[in-house]
Amino acid sequence: MRAILHVDIVTLGRVLLAIDGDKRKGFCDHIFDQAHAADKYRKKFGKAHARLGAGCLASACSGLPRKAEPFLSDLEYASCLRLVLDRILQRKCVR
Repeated sequence: MRAILHVDIVTLGRVLLAIDGDKRKGFCDHIFDQAHAADKYRKKFGKAHARLGAGCLASACSGLPRKAEPFLSDLEYASCLRLVLDRILQRKCVR
């Protein structure tokens, strides 16, 4: 997967906010897996994957419904962002 930028975290957080709370963890992992697969495709073929994007989280979220970005004091949104950050930390520790 490509380097993770602020826009990736915010975009995925907004997508997760639009999903039922009990489905967020699994969906977050799914997006990470798609971004990783898209990056492998990009490296092999020299172009972005038509459906999965260019290998970053934000492009893996392209076309998905998302909520408008609330303030960081919104506890549900903060929880979504925390989920994304936790997944980043978990995946970096595994490597």
